[in-house]
Amino acid sequence: MRTIFVEHRILAILILLLFFFSLLCQFAIAFLYQNMIKETHNMSSTENKLLKTCKLKFANCYELHEGVANIPVFVDKFLQGIRFGHISLRTLYHISGQLMLFSVFTSGAGACRAIAQEATLGEIVSYYLLAFFLLYLYFSVAALVDVKGKRAILKTNLVDYLENNMSVRIPQSRKEQERLDKLELQGDFEAHIEKAKESEDRKKQSGGITDFSARRRRGTEQKLNTAETRELEGLLREFVSQST
Repeated sequence: MRTIFVEHRILAILILLLFFFSLLCQFAIAFLYQNMIKETHNMSSTENKLLKTCKLKFANCYELHEGVANIPVFVDKFLQGIRFGHISLRTLYHISGQLMLFSVFTSGAGACRAIAQEATLGEIVSYYLLAFFLLYLYFSVAALVDVKGKRAILKTNLVDYLENNMSVRIPQSRKEQERLDKLELQGDFEAHIEKAKESEDRKKQSGGITDFSARRRRGTEQKLNTAETRELEGLLREFVSQST
């Protein structure tokens, strides 16, 4: 194997880079799932954007369809829609496997090249040993990070929270909101009645004052008419006495 890194350095570096990126994809997916699993233990106050999006979508779907018939299917669709950058996790998982296979293929191509160049048996065998070693290491790391197992745990936690928590809380919240709306409407109605009563009282009071003013004005007019009549009678008497 030392011969590969000395005489075929570029090919060996390519093989290792492909292997490294395949493992990097596995670690990225496992890290994302593990972080979400940790946050599902405190879903009510989580700050994880993906989980908050899941809760919001579930609430909207529940309100729109008056419930969610199949919550596991809803969770499956949500998990399939998770992306790492612009690449879905499912695609990234397949890319990891393809990179590993391409790494093995490159090792086989190196062995064929060594055979064509009539290299020594040690050089040829080194490529095969490297391919077997990388395959063993890849499957060991894949079993250690356990992407599929983490996805299953995440799905179980989400289904449990949505079925046993949100599916119960949403109807309760709706009933509570309806109760608050009724109380608010009743309060507005009572306030409107109070305003109407106050307005009616003001009109009655202003009406009484107006009637009193009218009566007073009529009394004054009557007094003035009586005084004018008396004055005219006096003038007539004086005129008659002067003419006689």
